[in-house]
Amino acid sequence: MKKNMLFIFLAFISIKVFSQNLPAKEKAVFDEIAYHRIKVGEYEKINKWVIPIYYKIVGDHSDYIIEEIDSTFSQLKKLTKLEIRKSNDDDEVNFVINLSSNGEMPPSLSTTLQKYINNSGGYFYRANKNNEIYRVENLFILSKYSRKADARSAGKRGIIMGKGFFKRTKNVPNSLFYNTSNGKLKLDAFDSAIIAAFYDEKIKPGMTKDEVDALFK
Repeated sequence: MKKNMLFIFLAFISIKVFSQNLPAKEKAVFDEIAYHRIKVGEYEKINKWVIPIYYKIVGDHSDYIIEEIDSTFSQLKKLTKLEIRKSNDDDEVNFVINLSSNGEMPPSLSTTLQKYINNSGGYFYRANKNNEIYRVENLFILSKYSRKADARSAGKRGIIMGKGFFKRTKNVPNSLFYNTSNGKLKLDAFDSAIIAAFYDEKIKPGMTKDEVDALFK
C-alpha cells in the first residue's frame, strides 16, 4: 500500500513539475503551433521525432549558413534529448537540407519535395501511422535574401519547423514561431521552453490537444 501511495505521489509531482515548466504565454503559443492534421477529417495531433536524426547539407556550402545549421541542430539536440548528428551516409540520413545559392534546383532534390517548392524554397515531411516523423527535406533558396542574417534566420526557422512545428503564431512577433519572417537568430528562453515541452517524454506522438492539456492541469 505504501509503495502504491509513493508511486501516485511521485506521478503527481512529475506532472506538476511539467506544468510549471511552461508559463501561460508560452502555453498559448504551444497550443497554436503544436498540433497538425495529416488528413482532412482527422483530429489535429502531435507529430514529433522519436528516432535519431541524421542530417545532411546538400548544395551551397558557404561557411555562414553551415555554421547556423550546425548550431541550430546542436541547440535542438540539447532541448529535445534526441540523438542528432551530421552524416554523409545516405542510407541513414533522414533530414536533408538543400541549399541553393542561385535559385537553381539542386540535382539531389527529391521528386516529392519538388511538388512543394516555390520561389522561397519548401519542405515536406513523412510520418508513420503513429504520428512519428521519420523524414524531412528542406530547400532554402539563399539568393532570395539580400542579407546573410535573413538567410540564417530562414534556415533556423525551417529546421525548427521540421521538428514537428508545422504551424505559426500570429501573436508573438519576436518568436521564431512567428508567421512572418522577423530576422530572428537567437533561440531564446521563450522558444526553447516551447520546444523542450513539446519534446517532453510525457507528450507522445499522436496525442490530441485534450490529451496534452491533461498533463498541464
